Amino acid sequence: MLLYIEGLFNLVRGTELMFIGLAMFPAAYAIANDKKWGWRLGVATAAIAVLLRLAFIASYGLTPTVLLILVFPVALFALLVHPSSREHQRLWFS
Repeated sequence: MLLYIEGLFNLVRGTELMFIGLAMFPAAYAIANDKKWGWRLGVATAAIAVLLRLAFIASYGLTPTVLLILVFPVALFALLVHPSSREHQRLWFS
């Protein structure tokens, strides 16, 4: 569910994040339907979203607003690569 929400937020945050947001929707749909490629795509899009926001911090500085914008992608990435999530996708996804 967080992939859908983050994908929607990324659609309205600018052109570089719009493409990542568009890739999050099929990833979320595939994860909901137990597809390994969806999990991999979700991890990749979440990682790219975090890296883009860290690049934004490097160029514009650290502000409370930027930290708030960083919360969702970091939480999404952490939940996707958590050992129990990885084990679940390894055992049950096709």
